[in-house]
Amino acid sequence: MVGLRVDDLFHIEYGHSLALNRLSQTSPEKGVAFVSRTARNNGVSAWVEAIPDLQPLPPGLLTVCLRSRNYTLSTFVQPRSFYCGYHIYVLRPKKPMGLQEKLWWAECIKANRYRYNFGRQANRSLASLELPDAVPEWVHQVEIPEFFDGQPVTPVELDVVNWAPFRLDQLFELVRGRHVLKRLMEPGRTPYVSASAINNGISAMIDVPPDHQGGLITISSNGSVGEAFYQPDPFIASGDVTVLRPKLPLSEAASLFVCTLLYAEKFRWNYGRKWSIGRLKDSVVRLPVSSDGQPDWDEAERFVKSLPLARVVFKESL
Repeated sequence: MVGLRVDDLFHIEYGHSLALNRLSQTSPEKGVAFVSRTARNNGVSAWVEAIPDLQPLPPGLLTVCLRSRNYTLSTFVQPRSFYCGYHIYVLRPKKPMGLQEKLWWAECIKANRYRYNFGRQANRSLASLELPDAVPEWVHQVEIPEFFDGQPVTPVELDVVNWAPFRLDQLFELVRGRHVLKRLMEPGRTPYVSASAINNGISAMIDVPPDHQGGLITISSNGSVGEAFYQPDPFIASGDVTVLRPKLPLSEAASLFVCTLLYAEKFRWNYGRKWSIGRLKDSVVRLPVSSDGQPDWDEAERFVKSLPLARVVFKESL
C-alpha cells in the first residue's frame, strides 16, 4: 500500500558537489569518507583529508545518487562523517529514526531505480517518489551486527613482487551457465546469477533446482563484464555467466581473494568486449607462490582473514 512520499519523511538537501581530483586522498583511519555516484562500498569511493573551513556532514544521514548510467537512486546510510561529490542528495530524517528504519527506507527508495533507465535523472522527482505507508514490524526486530569492535586491524602484507602467473584453466574448470526463460521463473529459493554488478550477481530467486553446488566463483562474461562473486549457496547461472570450479579444494577466503583479482581485470573488457570462456581460459592471474611453485592459497587466506570485515564474515573460523 502506498501512502508516503520521500519528502514526508526527509529534509532533502544537495551535497557538497566536490570534485575528487581536487582533493587529497588518504587512509580510512585518517580521512573523511567521500561519497560519490557508485553502488559499491556504501557509496564511498575514497577517503580524503579534511578540508579547511568546510564541515563534513554528520553520520546517520542518507545519501542518494541522482544521476548515473547504472546506479541512479543508489541509497545508503552513512555511518561516519562524509563529503559528497556531484549529483548526490542528502536526506535528513524529519523525525527520530533507528538504523533499521533508515536502512528500510533506503531500500524502498532504491527499489524505484527501474524508473530511471535511459538517462533519466532523479533530481526533480526524488521528493515525490512514493513509498510504503509504514515500516513493517519485522524491520525493527532485525539485529544489525557490529562490524568493528574498536580494535586496530593490520592486514597481512603481501609480497606481490614474487607472485607468479597462472592461467585460469590451470586452476579451474570453466563452465558456462544456461538461460532460464522468464516465463518459467516462479518465485523460489534458488539464486539465479546473471550478468549483474549488484546483489552478488543474483537477479532473482526462482523455483528451479540448482545446477551448481555452493562454494564456487561466478564471473560475468557479458553485460557487467568482469563482475566476479563467490556463491556460498547452490545456484543457477545464466548463459552470460561463467562458473569457475576449482580443480583443488579452495576455501571461501581464498575464493574471495581470486574474485578481487578477477575484478581487477575488468578494465580490459570495456567497449562491448565479452570475456568469453575461451578468453577466460587464456587469461592469467598473478598469485602468491609456495615453495613448490604452486599457488600459496594459505597466504591468500591469511591476507583475507586479516582484513577489518573478516571478523564478521569469518567469525566462526577466526
